[in-house]
Amino acid sequence: MKIKYILLSVGFAGACFFASAQDHKKKDYVSRKSDIGITAGALGYAGRYSIETPLGTHTSYAVSAFYDHNIILPSQLYVRGELLFGQMKGDNLDRNTAAAKGSFKTNIFEATAKAQYDFLNDAVTKWSPYVIAGVGGYRLFNYTATNGSKSASDELGFVLPVGGGVKYKVSNRGRLFLEGNVRFLSKNLDNHTGENVNNPNKYYSLALGFSYSLQKTNQLW
Repeated sequence: MKIKYILLSVGFAGACFFASAQDHKKKDYVSRKSDIGITAGALGYAGRYSIETPLGTHTSYAVSAFYDHNIILPSQLYVRGELLFGQMKGDNLDRNTAAAKGSFKTNIFEATAKAQYDFLNDAVTKWSPYVIAGVGGYRLFNYTATNGSKSASDELGFVLPVGGGVKYKVSNRGRLFLEGNVRFLSKNLDNHTGENVNNPNKYYSLALGFSYSLQKTNQLW
C-alpha cells in the first residue's frame, strides 16, 4: 500500500514538474523573426571645424528605414539592413582660433548591414538594452566646402557604425527605442587635407525609432 502511495506521489510530482517546464518554455519561446522600422534623429560631425563651436554648427538631421531578422542562435541576435539619409556640416569661420578654419555641408546616403544583440528577451520584458555594430558604404552629394569640391571617387567610402540603445515594448508587436552610434569613415568629410593632417574621420548619431514585428510573439509562421 505504501508503495502505491509512493508511486502516485512520484507520478504527481513528475507531472507538476513537466507542466511547470512546459509553461516556462512557453514563456521563453519567441517566434518573432523579423521587424521593420524607422528612425529620426541627428548627425553630429566631429572634426577640426567643430572644435569650440556651438552644437548647431556641426549637427544636422537624419532619417532611416530598416529591416531586421532573428538568426535563431542565440534568439536575441539579429541582423539589420538599414538605409539612412541625412545631412552633415561643420563651420568654425566665425570663431577666433588659430587652428584651421573652414566650413562644409553635404548630404549623405548610407547603406549598412549590422549585427544587433539584445541583452534581454523583449518578448517577456518591457525594456531591453542592446549593442549594435556593422559595416556599410556611403555616398556624399550636394557637397560644398571652403576648401573646394571633392572628386566623384572621394565622395564614396566605407563606414563602420558601432553603438547601442535601449528598447521599450509598447505593444505585442511595437517597440520604441533610443539609439546612439559613432560612425568611423574611410575618408575625411571636411576636405581639410595635407601633410601631417590627422583628420578624425568620424561622426555621431542619436535617433529615436519605432519597430513593428511582422510576427506575433508565441505564434508560429
